[in-house]
Amino acid sequence: MPVGWTLMLPGGAVVLCVVAAANAQHVDPRPRGAVLFENRCARCHGVAGDGDGGLAPSLIGIVGRPTASRSDYAYSTALKAKGGIWSPEMLDRYLADPQAFAPGTEMDVHSPDPAERAAIIEQLKELR
Repeated sequence: MPVGWTLMLPGGAVVLCVVAAANAQHVDPRPRGAVLFENRCARCHGVAGDGDGGLAPSLIGIVGRPTASRSDYAYSTALKAKGGIWSPEMLDRYLADPQAFAPGTEMDVHSPDPAERAAIIEQLKELR
């Protein structure tokens, strides 16, 4: 809460001084997509997108890669049948609603906010 006070100067001038309370908030210096990825994707896909933990496939190099193409992960029949290349547009549709994109896919986490999906996709582009 700001604290205010006035100072009367010679000649009748009044100066209002406001001192802001120390309400410092930690601002994460990482790009928004990195923070969203860590909070929403990393539990299954690994913090570095490396699939650490085996719950979900590595996302390193996903942009431009064929769907369900990693030999080290057992993809759902639904995702294998989908086909195509993981473009930013295709990732956007998938992240918006994985079950609508490929009914029966194992991923059930979705991101309805277009700005958040865009930030996550930008982060995915960086995973090389």
